[in-house]
Amino acid sequence: MANIKDVAKLAGVSITTVSMVLNNTNNKISDATRKKVIEAANTLSYNPNNFAKALASKKSNVIMALIPDISNPFFSLLVKNLTYYAEKYSYFLYIHNTNNKNIKKQEFINMITSNVIGASLLVDRNMKDLDDELVRKNNIIFLDEVDFDDRKTHIVTGNNEKGGFLGMQYLIDRGFKNIGLLIGPRSTANSSRRLSGAIKAAMNNDIYIDSSNIIHGDYSYEGGYKAGKIFLEKKVDAIFSFADMSSYGLLKYFDENKIKVPRDISLISYDNLFLNNLISPKLTSIDQDLEMIAKSSIEMADDLINGRKNNKKVMVEPFVACGESVGKK
Repeated sequence: MANIKDVAKLAGVSITTVSMVLNNTNNKISDATRKKVIEAANTLSYNPNNFAKALASKKSNVIMALIPDISNPFFSLLVKNLTYYAEKYSYFLYIHNTNNKNIKKQEFINMITSNVIGASLLVDRNMKDLDDELVRKNNIIFLDEVDFDDRKTHIVTGNNEKGGFLGMQYLIDRGFKNIGLLIGPRSTANSSRRLSGAIKAAMNNDIYIDSSNIIHGDYSYEGGYKAGKIFLEKKVDAIFSFADMSSYGLLKYFDENKIKVPRDISLISYDNLFLNNLISPKLTSIDQDLEMIAKSSIEMADDLINGRKNNKKVMVEPFVACGESVGKK
């Protein structure tokens, strides 16, 4: 069984530093050092008595966030906002990057029960089939639309259906009817709801969206690049892409084929990432308000850790961030 010396050796710090981090007795220790100590404790399944007491009292100052891909600008921005509000509420945010791999249920259980994790923030694609009792006892919060109608689950998410509606309506208001959609993976709840909102907007305006103009992607640059060829063959007038990363791939393909946005084809996107300020044309994009999602997530975690009543469902309203990528028909 691992002891505090083993943790110190693995983290490359002193035993005193390990003790101060795990007992939260020194606020001057850097976040980088804290992260090394907690990761070492995780690896060794180190669980001293004071950790057990913290778990029992639900007073841990550690919030764990499981992120699919920290290199993705969307998740980088989410982590930035989560870190800001975690620090504001005096919590240490432990980031576990899954590299887009599903974590086995038992592996996740070991993470949250062998260490002082006060609450866990999960994105839809991280974990599947967690039972209600496990979610409740361990203060698990989903940061995506997973069974939003399930009253037993704590969820903070953007209003994806409204975002889909806003994006489609924006194109329709500018005279576009022959519209292509680059959506997300079939199994992703947020993509399904965005599509539902987009179709509602089209139906409200008596516009038919040909099913062949709806392309399933994976929210990636490469997926967007591949979709560019299909949309040109379909001769659509405008595209609603469900992720900025995919839109960057579309722009690259169009540029290589001398297609000008928005002169030849218009494009509205989703996420409003900071990279939009660095590209030309600047994307018009649906902003999910990641700052509010992060703030609401940390506030909900704080309520759960301290045993306070809270709203189990928080749906953050999106808005259109106008750029230069949509013209008029």
